[in-house]
Amino acid sequence: MATFLTTPRMNAALRARVERAVSHRERAKHHAAKVGLKGPFASGQPRRLARLLPAVALLLVVGLGSATYVHGQGIIEDDRASLLHTIEERRAALPAGHETFLAEVSRWIGEAAAETPPPEYVDPALREPGALDALLGRPAVYVRAPAVELRDAAKIDDAVAGSIKDAFLFCLMTPPASSSERDLLAKVRGVYFGGAVVDDETANVRRLAEAWIGLPVLAPAFEASVRAAEEPLALKKLRKDLQSAPTEEAAKAAAAQLLLVVADEPSAAGARAARVSIVDLASQKPLLRARIRFGAAGQSALAALHREAIEGCGLAVSVRGGVED
Repeated sequence: MATFLTTPRMNAALRARVERAVSHRERAKHHAAKVGLKGPFASGQPRRLARLLPAVALLLVVGLGSATYVHGQGIIEDDRASLLHTIEERRAALPAGHETFLAEVSRWIGEAAAETPPPEYVDPALREPGALDALLGRPAVYVRAPAVELRDAAKIDDAVAGSIKDAFLFCLMTPPASSSERDLLAKVRGVYFGGAVVDDETANVRRLAEAWIGLPVLAPAFEASVRAAEEPLALKKLRKDLQSAPTEEAAKAAAAQLLLVVADEPSAAGARAARVSIVDLASQKPLLRARIRFGAAGQSALAALHREAIEGCGLAVSVRGGVED
């Protein structure tokens, strides 16, 4: 290395020592020669490293991507296993025969709401004193909706989900003193049909909606969706569906021995009608099919305020009367 500290006239050894003092490269060559090496280790290394950098960077990117993918797959598999375990736990609480419950119920609802319904029928055993009350004390599921919605595959889900424990069910289970406007009004006035009072009075009856919504997330098709899901978002949605489904209530509903269906017909010229069906799910046979016609409920202004509830209660009284007479 040229430096102003040396001149050609200087002693060669002195010049070499000065150059080593001011140049790391010359120092490296000197020390390498002392130990018998042709050159220093650093000789040419920066150039070789520069050529290797792209390959090293690529390896790092690929390695990082692989590690991220493996980690992500591990999370997905853990989430899947957890979800499948939850399904299995909840499925264990279901009663025997739950696999066919919805199919059987759907078939009877379709019959009750058909455009051409089957003939009216009362099982002779129900005409015995106290037989109807004994029957209604058994575990049951209940649904009421317009017949056109119950027989429409595109509308039945919403129809079932919107069906509550209403005045019909309330008065069928605990009837008023008579069918007079005063007694009907006294029975339904001030009653909140989505509340605890009605639920207590009809404790053995579950809304069909509980099984309709709760059982599908425990079915083999839902489990297959969990096993096939490859994305975290898909598993997250499936978990949300499972968590929001009333599976505990569905287990109680699926244990029902009776199905109660009220299929309302369209109003015509001020008169209304409803088809009422009671099906024995254990024996898979109908116990009651009745078509009840009824007009405007009540004449007083107060009755008009509770028209829908009075009509539902009156319908229940008519059903009981048709069986017990």
